[in-house]
Amino acid sequence: MEETPEEIMIDVTADAPMLVLQKRQYNTIIIAGIAIAVLFELVFGNLVLTKSLLPIFRLFLSRVIIWATLPLLYLYAMKVENRPFLLWKEKKQNIYVYIAAIGVLFALVTVAQGVSNMPRRLGYHDDYTILRHMDTLLKQNKPILVFVCLTAAITEELLIRGYVYPRLCLLFKSQYVPMIISALLFSYWHLGYENLSEWIFTFLFGLVTALCYRKYHNIKILMISHFLYDLMVSV
Repeated sequence: MEETPEEIMIDVTADAPMLVLQKRQYNTIIIAGIAIAVLFELVFGNLVLTKSLLPIFRLFLSRVIIWATLPLLYLYAMKVENRPFLLWKEKKQNIYVYIAAIGVLFALVTVAQGVSNMPRRLGYHDDYTILRHMDTLLKQNKPILVFVCLTAAITEELLIRGYVYPRLCLLFKSQYVPMIISALLFSYWHLGYENLSEWIFTFLFGLVTALCYRKYHNIKILMISHFLYDLMVSV
């Protein structure tokens, strides 16, 4: 016998508290995964990266910790979320799309670099001490420079754009809020440089790469662009 609309309404109303609870648990699991992606390296790094370590070794070890975040988060996605690490299935692109996308990304990133320099042009005296120290270390150790650039390109794109950004899209209906939040989280990773221009640049870089990932659903384009840009400005 078919249920009347009133009976259906009663069943739905009776299940409403359970549905709300499940939704909250679902959101909590997603938020916890995002927290692991963003905070694991910062929290664990503060425990093991003591000032007694040589600067170049501290730099190398910090990147190893970032790499360690990937398998940890992969297990979390598979075992706790019951979802793949990359929510958005990778779309294959031909070589011409790669070239065009990388070219557009470089152009947009160049614009972002110009915008980030505005505070200095307006007379703001930024602190470049840490950035210059990092630049000196890397130029004196070419293998470490390549390792650092590869680490940034692969891990940052997988963690922020590949893992965090699509999950933020599950939490928010707006397509722009997840972009902004993911860019802010990416910029947060660079607070240690204590440089306003760098914070502005990484935020804009995060917006551009999130937009590109939403359009192409191809993380490899972002990795290649990120690596080439970092290598270009570091050599």
